[in-house]
Order: sequence, then C-alpha cells, then structure tokens
Amino acid sequence: MGEINHYDVRQNEKYGRYLVANKDLECGELIFTDTPFAFGPKPDTPPLCLGCYCVVENTLCSQCGWPICGPECETAPAHVGECAVFANAKVRFQPVDDWTTSSPQLDCITPLRLLLAKEKDPDRWQSELEAMETHTVARKERPTWGADQVNIADFLVDHCKLGSRFDKDLVQRVCGILEVNSVEVPSRGGFSIRAIYPRLSIAAHSCVPNIAHTILQNGYQVLVRSAVPIKTGEPLYLCYTYVLSPTIIRREFLLESKFFNCDCPRCADPMELGTHLSTLKCNKCDNGIILSTNPLDNEAPWKCTDKQCEFKTTNAAVRKMLAVVQSEIDQLDAIEPGPQTIEARETALKKYKSVFHPRHALLLSLKHALAQLYGRVEEYTLDELPDIILERKIEFCKLVLDTLNIIAPGENRMRGMMLYELHAPVMFLARSEFSAGLITQEKLKERLQEPIQLLADAARILMREDPQSPEGITGQVAQQSMEQLKASLESL
Repeated sequence: MGEINHYDVRQNEKYGRYLVANKDLECGELIFTDTPFAFGPKPDTPPLCLGCYCVVENTLCSQCGWPICGPECETAPAHVGECAVFANAKVRFQPVDDWTTSSPQLDCITPLRLLLAKEKDPDRWQSELEAMETHTVARKERPTWGADQVNIADFLVDHCKLGSRFDKDLVQRVCGILEVNSVEVPSRGGFSIRAIYPRLSIAAHSCVPNIAHTILQNGYQVLVRSAVPIKTGEPLYLCYTYVLSPTIIRREFLLESKFFNCDCPRCADPMELGTHLSTLKCNKCDNGIILSTNPLDNEAPWKCTDKQCEFKTTNAAVRKMLAVVQSEIDQLDAIEPGPQTIEARETALKKYKSVFHPRHALLLSLKHALAQLYGRVEEYTLDELPDIILERKIEFCKLVLDTLNIIAPGENRMRGMMLYELHAPVMFLARSEFSAGLITQEKLKERLQEPIQLLADAARILMREDPQSPEGITGQVAQQSMEQLKASLESL
C-alpha cells in the first residue's frame, strides 16, 4: 500500500500549522497514517515495565536496574537506548516504598527517548519536530518547569552524564514538545502512555471534531480517518479533550495542557449547540434554566433565563460544584462493575436531578455508564431485565447518540460502541412483545430489521479499530451477531 496523504499543511495566525483536506473525503475514508517519533510513560504514572507498560513490583532490568517485567522486555526496542545510558552512567532506579503511587523517576524516560530518537534520525527531527510549538515562555511561569528542570534536565545532563550529547535547554525544549503535542495512547499493559505523532499533532483542535483516529498496538501506528464527509480545503479538526465534558472543564483543560483559550462555536454557545451539556436547573423558579452569560469569559456570571427570576451565581461557584460531583462520579467509576454500581449510579441521578439539566454532561456520563452496565452485570443480565429497564437502556443509548450527532458527528469509536449497546434491548423488547402475543410474527420480522442495521453500523465502525482492543473485539462480535440474527430471521 502506497503512502496515503489526503491533506495539505497550511499556516495562519490562529492555528499556526494546520491540516486541510486536499480532496473530497467520504465518511470513514483513511486520510493518512503516522508512526510515533517516540513514545513512553506519561508523567505521574506508577512504576511500569519500560518494555510493555504493565505494572511491576520489584522487578528490574538485569542490565540497567530500571523497572522491567522480564527478559523479553529487556530487549524491547524502546528500552534498549535508555538501558545503555543508565548502565553506562551507573544510575539505577531508586527503590520505592509503594509501587502503586506515581513515580517522578519515570518522568525522564519519554524525554530521553525523544532525545535519543533525535540523535538517531536527525533528518526526521529536522523536518517533522523542529517546528513544533513548545510554549516555553508560558511554561516557565508554571511550577512544572522547575520540577522538569530537576527531575529531567539536571538528572539527564548531570547524573546520566549526557552533557556532551545534549544541553539542558534542549532537554526543556523536548519536555515542551511532549507537553504540548503528545497524544495519549492505550498500551497493552493497561496503563495509557504518550506518543509524539509529527503529522497528527499538526491537526487543529475543535470541540466538534471531523476526524477520528485509531491507534494500533503494533508499533503504535495511528490511522486517521474522516468521521464525516469533508470537502476539499476544509480544515481537519481533532478534539484534544474529552468530547462529552462541559465547556468550563474543556476550556480549563485546553488552557492548562495546550496553552490556548478555545473559542470554537460550541464553546461560545451557552447551550453548547442545543445539547445543554453545561446547563443547570434553577432552584429559585420552576421554569428557568441557568446559563453562563458568556462562556468565553471565565469571570462572567451565570444567570437564570426566566425574566421574573434573574437568579445569579458566579463561575467559580459553578466550577466548584462540578468538581464535587465529578469526584463522586470518579469514585463510582473506580468500583468493580456489579449490581451495586448500577444502584449507586441510579441514586446519583436522582440526587442531582434538580441541580442539572437532564442532558448535562455529568448526568450524561452517569447515563452513558448505565447504558453499558445494564445487561452486563449479575442480577441485571439481558434476559433478566424487565421491559421497563430495557426501555431505560434504550433511552440512555439514544440520548448519548443524539448528543454525539451534534458534538462528535459521524463515525467514531464512541458511536460504534453505543450502537452496539442499543441493538440488544431493541431486539429483546421486540422478542418479549412477540412472546407475550402483543405483535405478530410479521411485525417481529419488521422490528428486528432495526437491530440488524445497528449491528451492521457498529461492525463497520468498530472493525477499523485494533483487533485486540475492546472496541475491535466488539466490532467482530457485532459482525457475527448480525449474521446470526439475519440467519434466524430467515428461518422464521
């Protein structure tokens, strides 16, 4: 397969370098692939094997004395370079008391890999990484600059005796390249890592993306596709943050990690393009909702829309409340899936019903989780679910899908997974009505066309993922289920 390159690089004041389509693209079309220049642990991860990124405890590389899970990973191509550096300088990983908490010692690994890759392939560095944004001035103002100076620049140059090869300014520059441009990557070991993709990093950000990317486990190659049809000359937009977050959280993350204030149409609209992902309910009156008076201004007050009410609160108060509820949801996400996780989420939905609009991002995240849990945990398996709960699962799946239609349109992993979740309750409900004598066999056949279509769409989207990933596996299951359901329909 020749290299696919359906984009051109442009430059302007707002985005710096960005990508545009150089031909009309169909939905799901491959635009380009990219291989990482370097990859490795993210900051604040616990000690991981430097070959496969699984959690390790007290197992170290026999050559350099840094965390490695076994002989096979000692020779992993990504580890070999740093192994020689640490072994030559006789710098070993310092024992830790708790192998489950984050280890700042690992913060130097990915920057070191980037430096070694620069040394090994200076031409690729020159053509692909030299122009990358580092926001050095802004980074110098932050506490992380000092930590990077000590844990990474001083450590590599002084302790690891690399002063003849790299200077401290270059090390800080590499830290900046990683901070601003790296992409989170799922690894086989279960912990996500980060990688620098020279071409993907040029894509501009929007909170309504039009491209989707898939990362393959084999060498972490990335495939970038159009999520919707894209016309020649249109910019390619990636979403750098979690697409189902409310505006305050997205903009805070983008400013903190990517050093810019997003002013895309979604961020500028208090109702988030009609999705209400940021909308609060007014407790002072019954018919008003509370919206930011200007979402692009972090100091702007929030007000009730009811002319009679005019209730007002501050942005800081809203932010604080979101943080409290979010930490509650995070605790629920940490519990092993079981009947109690369903019940705890349903309780949280009731508790916050009067605070948030029913489509608010935080309630949506609870509903998204429930859409995936109903039918999958003991006491709530599909054949045990009463019709009313099947209908609830359908309602939650459709709510997520309707929201995605607006803020992450087209074909992406999240849509594929929701379509797959939706097919089962639709199918079970139809069968349950047929066995209760409420619909005829002909009507049943007609009703089962919907789950067949849902499975076909889910399979098409998810089979583009890595075959070993949860999404890729679901894609294969969807394909088989669709064929079985078609066959059973023909025998009716």
